Amino acid sequence: MHALSLASEAKKLVIPVRYVARGLVVHATSTALSADEVHVRSATPPPREVLIGFKLYFPDAVGIVNRSGVVADSFGDEFRAEFKDSDDIARRRISELLWRREIGLRPCPRFHTNLHTIVRESGQAKSEGYITNISRSGAFVRLGALPRRGSVVELDISSLPELAGYHTVHAYVVHVAPRRGVGVQFIGGGDAFGSDLDRYLEQSGR
Repeated sequence: MHALSLASEAKKLVIPVRYVARGLVVHATSTALSADEVHVRSATPPPREVLIGFKLYFPDAVGIVNRSGVVADSFGDEFRAEFKDSDDIARRRISELLWRREIGLRPCPRFHTNLHTIVRESGQAKSEGYITNISRSGAFVRLGALPRRGSVVELDISSLPELAGYHTVHAYVVHVAPRRGVGVQFIGGGDAFGSDLDRYLEQSGR
């Protein structure tokens, strides 16, 4: 699977991204970011020249940044959008996040958990496993039968404790730990999943 080439200003960075394209709401993750553009990994990438509204979920004091942009390139399960607004405050907040990453701060805190999940990979039998740590952008799933690195899978998360949350979400396999499990990025979830996950992580951080 090919990846979009990074522009000179974009730095590799994974943060949660919510975007709206032609009325479709998708919770996904970034792969690279600058003050002028974002690269997004998504189960349903929008076509070129589509106008998109973004919410970029930054950690700690940076918070949520709203931007609007246009899809400049797309390939496979990634797309690149160029920001078209003139929000100088948003630009400064993005620059702050990139600086924080440069000094080694983790963008999305992870929490230990034990959530039952069913994993489905195209052409393969479904597998049962457990999410053993989770963040706003992804998770580690302990499994017996491991999907291949670079594949897109569906996760059925049966429940988020004390929340309504049965959800099916698309996830991209970013690494495989032999005999242990896989690390995934969330790339296709709806608003209900995003809201329930936010509440669960807030409770886990108390």
